[in-house]
Amino acid sequence: MALTGCSAGGGGEQADGGVGPITFASGKDLTGAMPQLIDTWNAAHPDEKVTFLELSASPDDQRNSFVQDFQAKSGKYDVLWNDVVWTSEFAAHGWLEALDAGDVAGDAVLPAAVASATYDGKIYGAPFMTNAGLLYYRSDLVPTPPTTWDELLADCEIAKQNDMDCYAGQFNQYEGLTVNVAEAINSAGGSFLSEDGTTVTVDSPEARAGLQHLVDMFADGDINPAGITYQEQESANAFLEGKVLFLRNWPYVYTAASAADSVIAGKFDMTTLPGKDGPGVSSLGGINLGVSAFSKHKTTAKAWVTWMQSEEAQRVLVSVMNQASVLKDLYTDPELVKVSPYLPTLQQSELTAVPRPQSPNYNAVSLAIQKNAYAALQGNVSVDEAITKMAADLQQAIAQ
Repeated sequence: MALTGCSAGGGGEQADGGVGPITFASGKDLTGAMPQLIDTWNAAHPDEKVTFLELSASPDDQRNSFVQDFQAKSGKYDVLWNDVVWTSEFAAHGWLEALDAGDVAGDAVLPAAVASATYDGKIYGAPFMTNAGLLYYRSDLVPTPPTTWDELLADCEIAKQNDMDCYAGQFNQYEGLTVNVAEAINSAGGSFLSEDGTTVTVDSPEARAGLQHLVDMFADGDINPAGITYQEQESANAFLEGKVLFLRNWPYVYTAASAADSVIAGKFDMTTLPGKDGPGVSSLGGINLGVSAFSKHKTTAKAWVTWMQSEEAQRVLVSVMNQASVLKDLYTDPELVKVSPYLPTLQQSELTAVPRPQSPNYNAVSLAIQKNAYAALQGNVSVDEAITKMAADLQQAIAQ
């Protein structure tokens, strides 16, 4: 019996049925509220307690820690806080346990969140937190928010009259640029890869039109040249300081803009992203909770990630952690909307959002998008050259 117990360290069947204490590893909890959720579970499950392990605040460092644990097959981390773009990679390597779709991917969950947790037709993560981009605008200056790119560009005249920049997003060369470029290309009807991630689809007129839109905004001065250096916080600061008319960013900006000491409090609103011919398409953000294939207590791990998707846990996520739920019904809940008035608009954005290109080699895919789009935004290459090279680089990435 002792020998059998020792041999089960790689995630095999356990004499305890896979029930027991587990460790949840995540990035730094900037909200400070995660222990509240874990304490609630632990109080009801004294023999299946969750230990919370905070890793680095850097997503790259988090991913490296997860990969090292997987490669060692240690099972040190039973449940992992996975950025939605990691799910395909980890699942393709056999590092994540497949989950029951009926438990974590039912009709109550936003479809886009389910798609982000799906690889090769199976669910490899419990969607826990989701996110989509919003267009913030100065409601004291813009009477009707734009729904198309042309309408937004027409409103840029208002920015000039008020000595402001027209538009800010995330255009430095990092993951945020992949997100912004994906939104422009998807909103123009283009894409990067086929749904199964095996075919490159970016070499198209639609993709060229989407990237050309951003290139033209830089060339025409509708985006400040300094915007090429902006990540999330820099772009948010420009809007919060009253220097820009329109901002593409995540829901967290709402709280800062609404603060009593904000110079734009009561002077802003948000809407869905505009697109080429109508409302645009946001890139999906968020977190999936993955169960390690090497966990010694998979039964408890699966039960806990299912509970983290329950209405009880998701209410804490929205009201205390100020994050976006994966449950559709909470976006119109009067109590929660009172706390977070942006929820109905965010739901509209999430219902049409799409995941970033899903690939087991996502890092290389994202780099192919970033570096070629960045060169075009800087004016170093034409849009046609950038898309042609992007397609070649994507082909090499998925071939690996």
